[in-house]
Amino acid sequence: MIYEFKTAIPVHTPHGEGRAVFIIDYGLDVNSVWVVRLSGGHIKHYYSEDIRMYDNPMNGNGLDMDMPKNWKK
Repeated sequence: MIYEFKTAIPVHTPHGEGRAVFIIDYGLDVNSVWVVRLSGGHIKHYYSEDIRMYDNPMNGNGLDMDMPKNWKK
């Protein structure tokens, strides 16, 4: 199944910040794949564990995000 987001979602990847455009779900046995547009128009595919998404500050958590040290900021 492919799900296209109506509004691109801001995410952080190992290559920096980007906008998730759609997600590909291959089923229960395979990790979902996020398709992300990076700066400069580069399109990359990432497994779910390689995506970080900001929380909604209205939940009281602020913009908390756990990013691995080797990821580009």
